[in-house]
Parts: sequence; C-alpha cells; structure tokens
Amino acid sequence: MLKLKPESIRHAIIKTSTINLLARGFGYLKHLAIAIFLGFSYQTDAFFMALSLLGIFLIFVDVFDSIGVPQLVFARMKSEEEFKKLAGLLLTFTTILAFSLTFIALVGIPLLSKVAVGFDQRTKEATELHLLLLLPYLFFNFFFHHFGAVLRSLRYFTPYFIGEFIFSFFSFLFIAFGLYLFHSPLVLPISLSLSQFVATLYMIFVGKEFLHFRFFIDKRVKEILKHFVFLSALYGVFHLFILVDRAFASLLGEKGVSALTYGSIVAFVLRSVLKLEHMAITSLSETKANIQTLNKFLKFSFLVSLPVMLFLFFFPEIPVKLLFGHGKFTKADVELTATATKYYAISLFLSFAWAVLYRTLQIINWLLPVFFVSLISILVNGFFNYLFVVVYKLGIAGICLGTFFAYTFLCGVSYVILTRKLKVG
Repeated sequence: MLKLKPESIRHAIIKTSTINLLARGFGYLKHLAIAIFLGFSYQTDAFFMALSLLGIFLIFVDVFDSIGVPQLVFARMKSEEEFKKLAGLLLTFTTILAFSLTFIALVGIPLLSKVAVGFDQRTKEATELHLLLLLPYLFFNFFFHHFGAVLRSLRYFTPYFIGEFIFSFFSFLFIAFGLYLFHSPLVLPISLSLSQFVATLYMIFVGKEFLHFRFFIDKRVKEILKHFVFLSALYGVFHLFILVDRAFASLLGEKGVSALTYGSIVAFVLRSVLKLEHMAITSLSETKANIQTLNKFLKFSFLVSLPVMLFLFFFPEIPVKLLFGHGKFTKADVELTATATKYYAISLFLSFAWAVLYRTLQIINWLLPVFFVSLISILVNGFFNYLFVVVYKLGIAGICLGTFFAYTFLCGVSYVILTRKLKVG
C-alpha cells in the first residue's frame, strides 16, 4: 500500500524542483518535436490559439484548486473528519464544474474561434477542430487539480509534482511518436488529451482515500462560493493575459501566435520549473499570510528571476536557437521567437509576484478590491496591446510590452492594498 508522508517546505522545494525540472525537460522536448516535425504554420497557430481559448475554462480549474488548499489546511487543523468532509464536498463541486463547463465549451466552439480576429477562414476552421479534440484535456484537468489540492494541503508535495511529470512525459511521448508516424498537426490536441487522462488516473490512485462525494450547505460553503466568484477574476488574469496577447498576435499574420507561444515558454521557463506558488500557499495558510512570509517569497522570486531576466533580454537568440533551431524551425521562426522572448522576459519577476500575491489575498479573504483591480488590469493589457500593435505597429514586441505594463499595474496596486491590510490587521 502506498504510504505518503508530509514534507517540509524547505525539503519539498529541492525535491519537487528536481522532479519539476525533469517534467519541464520533457515539456521542452515536446515543443522541440513540434519545432522539428512541423515548424510554425497556420496549423500550429490554430493549436496554440485553441489552448488559450480553453484557458477561459481552465480559470475555474485554478480557482477551485486554490480555494481547496487553504480551506483544506484549515479543516485539517481542526480534525481528520472535517478534512474528509470538505474534500468530499470539493470533489462534488469539481465534478459538477467538469461536466457543465466541458459541455459549454463544446457548444461554444463556433463562438470561441471568432476571438482570433485576425485569422482567415482556414485557420479558424483548424482552431475549431483543435478545440473539439482538446475537450477531454479540459475535462480531466478538473479532477487532476482537485486531487492535487488535496495532496498539497496534506503537505504531500512530491506526489503532486510526479503527476505533472507523468503528464509532461506522456505528452512528449505521444507527440514525438505521433508526429513521426503520422505527420499530422491533429496529433497535438489528441496527445494532450490522452496524457491528461493518464496523469489524472495516477492522481486519483494516489488520492483514492479521498475519492468520495459529499454535499452540504453551511456558512463555510457559502463563503467558498463567494470566493469562487471573486477569485475567478484573480485567477483569470494569467489565462486572459495570454488570450488577449494571442488574439492580437492573430493580427500579425501566419506564425505570430506560434512565435509568441514559444517566446513565452523560454521567457517564463524558470517560473514553470519552480512552481513556487504551489508551496507558498501552504506556508502562507499556516502563518495566516503574515507580511514576513509574503516578503520572503517575493524576495526569493526576485533574486532567482533577475539574472534570468537580464540574460534573456540581452541574448534572446542564444537560447531560442539552441532549444528550437532545428528541423523545420526556420530562421524566421527563430527571429520571431527571440523577439517575443526578449520582451516577455522583463515580466518574469512580475509573473512570480502575482502568483504569490493573489494567493495571499485569497487566504486573508480580502478579495473585493483586487477583484476590480484584476478586471481593470485585463483592460489595461488590451489597451496597451491595441496601442502598441494596432496604432504604433510594434508587432510582437508591442504585445509583450503591453503585458509588462499590465502586470506592473496589477502587482503594484495589489501589493499596496495587501500590505496596508496586513499592517492594519
């Protein structure tokens, strides 16, 4: 029988970073396989746009994942029975969300594809097909992250990151062999859906002790549902920033969306490896989100991101050529991706900071002000994208700069609000 043991943050960050580094390694190999066998084309633009459109629904995956951890931590501190009761309730909500939102995504495919305003009819049709094939990926994501929240709330960090490793490994395996054998871009969405299914089976197996449904309504449940509404804006920032960026990238012609996607992969690789916020939320929950714990995570984020930001800004073509400049990945693909990497890199620390800040705001239940700040920041991103891309014709660089100014506004205002609240409290 599998026996899990709680882990300390210090011990977990070393072990899980190693596992996550391996997972990101296979994630890189997956994108390398796409670069070698396909390069950039309207088909890859369609695939990456479809992923960003599904991000609208993945917002709710992130929300329930993050609501779960602090609430489950508080329940665990009360009693084991309280913990199991709440875990069952959250699984019930997760199941309802998975079925309802997957259905909405299915019937909304024709409308979703219109977000890519710059795509021609051929690319829009390809986007719709990719969306359809990615629906199982969306559905299983809900259950993967539910059991991930349960495990992390018990300080079982390593099994969660093993689940992410399984997804990365199998997505690489299916994509690499699929493209080699069939040379079809449809391999991409099918592979992600299959990989998410395999990873979710693992997570359910590890967390099978908590595979039970409960339903009840009390004061705490009403509070969770209220959090769900407010957190949708906070957690939606990341997905909607990506969607806004790629919608404007669709105006730049073929390869624009693909180059932006690969540039963001290189620029934000450090954040995807560390996944600091997944451990920060447990530590912040246990300390009731005091200012010292918050600043500790922000300082660590800045120290580890600064050298990476400087290198990627001044030498973006080096990692892009080294990582992806092979096979059908052309010189034009390298140049476009290097531009995206250069200007996305200046937002690396801010992406770390926001991930920690919004989880802290959630823990102290100070959501209403930042709910509006989050909505405004999405509008800020859209405004600067329009200004830099449509008015000043700055292309990919303009999209990345729009994201930087939006993140600066979002993190700056949120930190001021948060520190004032914590000091007063």
